[in-house]
Amino acid sequence: MARLSEHGIRLSSMSPSFLNSNSTSHTWPFSAVAELIDNASDPGVSAKQIWIDVVEEAGQRCLTFTDNGSGMTPNKLHKMLR
Repeated sequence: MARLSEHGIRLSSMSPSFLNSNSTSHTWPFSAVAELIDNASDPGVSAKQIWIDVVEEAGQRCLTFTDNGSGMTPNKLHKMLR
């Protein structure tokens, strides 16, 4: 069994080629934001609200996106990130 994060989610590893292809799929920052919002309204997710916040992580300001949709099981999340 894979190691678990502090929140009980199985940790995944990604190859550098996946990270590179994923990072270049959105050439404009707002297209990535639009996709996150679009994903929240996908069938089966049915989020009614989306929150966008700014947090500080390791001295850097970051955007966080949270919705009240149905979410993913830890297993589904692990498969998506694999």
